[in-house]
Amino acid sequence: MTDLVLLIDAACLLYGEDWQRPLARGLGRLHPDGHREDIDDRLVRRWASGERSVPTWVGPALVRLLRRHASLAAKRSFALKDAATDLGARLAPEPEPDLGAPEPHM
Repeated sequence: MTDLVLLIDAACLLYGEDWQRPLARGLGRLHPDGHREDIDDRLVRRWASGERSVPTWVGPALVRLLRRHASLAAKRSFALKDAATDLGARLAPEPEPDLGAPEPHM
């Protein structure tokens, strides 16, 4: 991956401002030499500082992470909307029964 800015922007989008450790965990599962718990987050920090170059496998792995997170976010969005609808229906006051106009007293 040649554009460090893209890496940092994507990682911040995925994990927030403190993205190095979570990215190291996410990339561990996608390491080209096989699944691992994580990669050393100090290595990720070295990439971010420009001290070490970012390996070529990181770009495609980052694309996979972005797609996975987008899919999960979409599912969560639907679940949140459904929960809001259900809660809104439960919190809405029961409609008053329509008894019609009162009859005049004679």
